[in-house]
Amino acid sequence: MFLTTEEMKDVLYSYQADEIAEGDEQIIDNGILAAISEVKAYFTASNQKKWNDGRPRYNIDKIFGVTGTERDPFVLRMCKTVAAWNICELSNVDIIYDHVKERYDNVIKTLEKIAGIGDYDNSSVLTPDLPTIQPGPDEGNSIQKPFRYGSRVKFRHE
Repeated sequence: MFLTTEEMKDVLYSYQADEIAEGDEQIIDNGILAAISEVKAYFTASNQKKWNDGRPRYNIDKIFGVTGTERDPFVLRMCKTVAAWNICELSNVDIIYDHVKERYDNVIKTLEKIAGIGDYDNSSVLTPDLPTIQPGPDEGNSIQKPFRYGSRVKFRHE
């Protein structure tokens, strides 16, 4: 798995995780899996073909398919923060809710910059140094515009 329960100690104390999970490790694992899926969704958003405007297409399998020291620390930190938020949603232990919420919001803003969506759809895109998918032979040769404009052909009753 890309992120393990033991690595969550950076963002969540073990006694807090134990109190939330009440002895059920599956709850923590579900929060981690949900966080990885959420972060993947932002990287996948930049892979949409409708955005053929030069944004990098990230190789999701290479980014999230590695373990240990091969993982990108920036993506790992974002996954930990989102996982902490998902786990903290389950309970109101003595975690400072506003502190965790503020960190979560900052990570989501960063992911929106990477994906080029939300408030950042017309601004420059943040491009981390991550594995990308090279365009195929038919994608690079065709000149596609991100949208089409013009008028319709006149309708005639004939």
